[in-house]
Amino acid sequence: MESLVVSLVVALLAGFIGAIIGSKAVSYGHYRYAQKRDLAVKSSQLINLFQALNAELTALWERYMAVVGGGLEKAIKGEDLPIAVIFTATHNYFSVYDNSAQLLGTLDPESAKRIIETYINLKALLDELHNYNQIAQKHRDVRLGANLNLYEVNQVREEMEDYFRLLKKRHAQVKGQVLLTLEMLKEFLSLAEQSRTSVQIKI
Repeated sequence: MESLVVSLVVALLAGFIGAIIGSKAVSYGHYRYAQKRDLAVKSSQLINLFQALNAELTALWERYMAVVGGGLEKAIKGEDLPIAVIFTATHNYFSVYDNSAQLLGTLDPESAKRIIETYINLKALLDELHNYNQIAQKHRDVRLGANLNLYEVNQVREEMEDYFRLLKKRHAQVKGQVLLTLEMLKEFLSLAEQSRTSVQIKI
């Protein structure tokens, strides 16, 4: 009888220990599956972000170069640049970037910094172009006004030419940043295509 009780206790303990080990194994399996699924979701979000940023920045830069940038590169003085600036940073041209701030924080610091600096400088350049347009319009108004004041015309022309030289420098700077950022985004997308499941970047 005593051996039966001992056998029963041993069987119950073995069953209890087996249940604990089994539940721990199942819990760990669920944890690993959830971890893997979360990583896949984050990778997919990053790939989508890279595709969207690449499309947005490419479209913006091509449009800018067609409307303003090409003329700015060829212009030798401010008067050579036509009033064709239809961009301003206040328009919603940057909706992908503006709505993805929380995802930019998941990138490695250097990549996030490059993307943020590129967008900020591009927005600033569009505002600077808008300001230049206002100065150029003021120059036209002063030059064609009823009471022509040569001193004022020369002052406004000088202001316009100074701002034009600044625009040329800023255009070259932003162009370099945009092209490097586009190259980086394409590299990320290429890595994503190669791995097909995740992008090999620091998260």
